[in-house]
Formats: sequence, C-alpha cells, structure tokens
Amino acid sequence: MLVGFDGTLALPALPEFAQPDKALKIFNRVLLEMLLGGIYTEAATPEDIFPGILYKTGYIRIYAQTGSTGRLHSALRDRSASSLDNICLLHHKPITISNLEKGVKRGRKIVSQCDPLSHEIVLAGCTHYVSGALAEALTCLWTSIEQLVSRLWRIEVEEKASADGVPQRSGFLKDYRVWTTSARIELLFQKDIINTELYCSLNDARKARNNFIHRGDQPDLSAATAALSGLFYLMSLCTTDYADIHMLDDIRRSIEAKCILRPRPAGPIPKDDVKYWRKITPLPGEKNFKGRFTPYELKFKPIASFDPKRAKKIAMQKAHSSAIKPSAGGIDDND
Repeated sequence: MLVGFDGTLALPALPEFAQPDKALKIFNRVLLEMLLGGIYTEAATPEDIFPGILYKTGYIRIYAQTGSTGRLHSALRDRSASSLDNICLLHHKPITISNLEKGVKRGRKIVSQCDPLSHEIVLAGCTHYVSGALAEALTCLWTSIEQLVSRLWRIEVEEKASADGVPQRSGFLKDYRVWTTSARIELLFQKDIINTELYCSLNDARKARNNFIHRGDQPDLSAATAALSGLFYLMSLCTTDYADIHMLDDIRRSIEAKCILRPRPAGPIPKDDVKYWRKITPLPGEKNFKGRFTPYELKFKPIASFDPKRAKKIAMQKAHSSAIKPSAGGIDDND
C-alpha cells in the first residue's frame, strides 16, 4: 500500500483490488489499525474510492473523485483549493513514515487479538460518534460489542464446555435464542471475566440500543459514550488476556474529545486561543452591512396561535428534561 504526502492511501491496480468494495474493506482495515495505533482516522466510504495514476516522479493524479474528501485532496494537490479549504493545512502536525509504521503495527496486533471484529463497523461507529450521529454510532458500536461478547463466550464458555464431554451441551450453549447477548454478558460478569465498570457501560449501551430499536428513542451522548467505552474496554480486555480494560483509554479519550456534541466552555473564546481570524461578510439586517438589497416584509406570530397543541408540547418537554433518569439496573430480556 502506498501512502501519499497528503495522507492518501493507494493500492496497485491488481485484479483482486479491482472491485471498489474489496478495496474499501482493505482501506478501512488499515485505517482502523492506524486509529488503534494512535493515529486518528475516520471511516472511508464508497465515494472515497477512485482511480488514479502514479508517475515515476512520485506524483499521483487522481480521477473521478466524487466525494468531498477526494475533491479536497485533488484541489490541495493542484493548488486550486480556496482559502477556507487551505486553513486545514495551518499548523498541521506531520506524521512520519516511522511513526505510521509503528502505529499500524500496534493497531494490527490489537485487531488480530479481537477477531472476528468487523473493521469497517468499528470505524464507522467511531466516525459517527465524532460527527454527532448518535443513533448510527450506537448501532455500529453495539454491533461490534456483540461480536466481542460472542468471542469471549466462545472461548470461555463454549470451548470449555466441549471439553467436559457432556452430550449436546456445546450445542445448547451455542443457541442464541437461549443465550442472548444480555444473558452472555451476565454470565461473563459472574465468571469475573467482565468487571463492574465494563458491565455498567455495556448495560447502559444495551438499554439505549433497545430503546432505539424497539421504541425509536433517539440515544443521547451519554448512551453513545457508554457504547464507545464498552467497546474499547472489551478490545483492551481481549488484547491483555483480561488483565486491563483501560489499555486503550488514550485512544478512546481522543475520540471522545473530537465529538462535535461535547460540551464546550460557555462564553467567548479566550483571546489567547485565537490564532487566526477574518472578518465575516455582513448580511442585510446587520449593522455593518452596506449596499443595496431587496427587503422582505416578514410577519411573525406566535406558533401557539396556529398550533393549539404547542403549549402542551412545551410542558411535556419541560417535564421530560427535569425527570430524573433511572440508574443502570439489572439486565432485561432484550438484547
């Protein structure tokens, strides 16, 4: 795999990489290895896959880029990017090949100890979390959690039961209708494979996922964060032979810090934190606007005047926001 100076990843035009979906799977595997190795990455999508040519000079010409990422890289390469697009290059911390290799090797070791984990689903869950798409993040993160719980169940329960020689016991333990994810988590907790902190994170994430799937309740940031924590705790557990669930805390915290929904300090940005600024073009209605414009006579009226249910909706929203959320309790029957 080739790595460009701008971070573009490239595969040779071999038959096994000709199908975009196969190339996408490989790219996302490497991107996940980079993420777990300490180099922040986000999931690649089908629109990020495009053909190109590598010249002997070392330069790459890319074609038919349809996604915003591809267009941005193409514009930055040929110096046609706008001033706003070029801002991303200011104080951009370079990544050396040496650090990249170390990160990929570290991440590859972690991924290999968490198989069969779907690389693209893990990466998609982290990417959705950062972008604030909490329902999508929770869905992907919980799917990955189920995969790791199944891995622990197979190693610690099914395989050990097979050695007992009891007829049909192994088949019974593989029956997902009986041993749902919630039941598996409970038994793994009782066997001291999963500790209390991890159990609580999984329980919170599971309840939020069930409420979303069965009732359509949109998850909040705390629920998605619980799923993110639960997944990274499980990956740490698998990587350290159950010794430490906090091995990947630095990676997890870096993902949490990038989430656009994280609370920000109230008030104006401190003057010392502002490195660059530019004037915002004023609009008609703002005091600094100068010039001619076509006025629009807008007539506003209270929403309650044409929506008789508005007052009731507001009262219900206030009651809901002031209600105390129940603490993490026992496991229910839903997965």
